[in-house]
Amino acid sequence: MSPRFGKDHLTRMMRDDGSAGRALLFLKERIVPVLQERLLPILQLGVSRLLFVGIVIVPSVLAIIYYGFWASDRYVSTSLMTVRTSDSQLVSTFDGLLGSLGGQTGLVDGYVVEEYIQSHEIARKLQESVDLRSIYSADEADYWSRLDPDVTFEDFFSYYLSRIDVYFDSEANVVHLDVQAYRPADAQRIAAEIVRLSDDMVNRISEQSRTDAVEFAAEEVTLAENRLRDNRLTLYRFREEHGELDPVRSAEAIGGIVSKLEEELARYKTELASLRSYMREESAQIAGVKARIGAIEQQLRAERGRLTSSPDDPATTYSDLLADYERLLIEEEFARSAYTSAVSALEVARADAARKQAYLVAFVEPSMPDAASKPDRLLIVVSVVACGLLAFGLLMLIGAAIKEHARI
Repeated sequence: MSPRFGKDHLTRMMRDDGSAGRALLFLKERIVPVLQERLLPILQLGVSRLLFVGIVIVPSVLAIIYYGFWASDRYVSTSLMTVRTSDSQLVSTFDGLLGSLGGQTGLVDGYVVEEYIQSHEIARKLQESVDLRSIYSADEADYWSRLDPDVTFEDFFSYYLSRIDVYFDSEANVVHLDVQAYRPADAQRIAAEIVRLSDDMVNRISEQSRTDAVEFAAEEVTLAENRLRDNRLTLYRFREEHGELDPVRSAEAIGGIVSKLEEELARYKTELASLRSYMREESAQIAGVKARIGAIEQQLRAERGRLTSSPDDPATTYSDLLADYERLLIEEEFARSAYTSAVSALEVARADAARKQAYLVAFVEPSMPDAASKPDRLLIVVSVVACGLLAFGLLMLIGAAIKEHARI
C-alpha cells in the first residue's frame, strides 16, 4: 500500500461521517496536552532519577502504606520442648545392639521433632484437627496475607511453613517453637496441637524401636536354641556311634586299670626274681608266677590298645576320639552359654519395652499472647529502604563503570 493510498483512504473516512475527525481532534486537543504536561517532566528527570524513584521511592512508599496502615497483626504463641529418655542397661552380650535398637535418643530426637513439625504429615493432621485453612482465612487477616481456602495442598503447606518458626538447640537439647495466627487463641491452639502431635510421633518411634529390640532378642533366642539343640544332637550321635557315654571318663578308667596292671606286673616280676634266687626254673611255683605275668601283660596290651586305637576303626586312635569329643563338649557349652545370655537379653528387652523410654516434655507450655508481635513493621520498612538504596547504588556503580569503559 502506497503512502498516497493511505492518505486518501484516511481523508475519505474523515469525510464520510466525521467520527474519525472528531477522534483525532480529541487526541490533539485533550490527550496530547495532558501527556506533555505529565510525562515530559518525568522524562526530563534523567535515567538516574527515574531509577531512584522506581527502586527506592516507590517500594518504600508502598511498604510504608501496607505495613503502616493495612497489614494485619499476627499473634505469636511460644513453646519450648525437650526429648527425654529412660535409662536402661542390658546386662547381656547383646547390650550394644539392643541398646541401639532401643533408641538412645538424645540429640537425634530433637532434630527429628524439628523435621516432623515442618513435614507434610503434621500439616495434614493439623488441618484435620484444628482446620488451619479456616483459621488462616479469618476476617482479621488482610487481603494480601490471608490464605485462600481453596488453594492446593502445596500452597497451603508453604503458607503453613511461613506461619511457624521451629529450630533445635543441640547444646541445650531444646526445641523452640513459635506459631503465628491472627487471633491469640488460634495461635495457642495450633501450638498446643503441634506439641501433642509431636509427642505422639516420639512415642510411636520409641514404641517401634522397643518392639524391634524385643523381636531381635526373640530371634536371637530362637537361633541360640536351635544351635544348642543341634550341638546336643551331634553329641548324642557321637556317643551312639562310638558306644561311649563319656569317652573322657572311659579313658580315665582305662588309665586306672593300666596303672593297676602295671603295679601287679611289677610286683609279680619282683616275686619271680625272688623265687629264681632259690628255686629251679622248672618248679611249679615259678611256672605259676610266669603264667600270672603273661596274663597281666596280655591284659595290659589289650587295655593300652583301647587307648591307642578304636575297635570299630583301627586307624582312629583313642586320643583322636577324645579330641573330637572335647571339641563337641566345648561347642555344646558355648551354645548353652549363648542360649542363657539370649534368654536373659530377651527378658531385659521385654522389661525395658514395658516402660516409656522416649517422651516429649513441653517444659514451657504454648503461651497465650496478649499483644501482636508480628509483623515487624519498622524493621521491614527500614529493610525495604536499605535494600532499595543498595540496589540503586549498585546500578549507579555499574553504569559509571560502563561509561568509563566506553570512553576508554
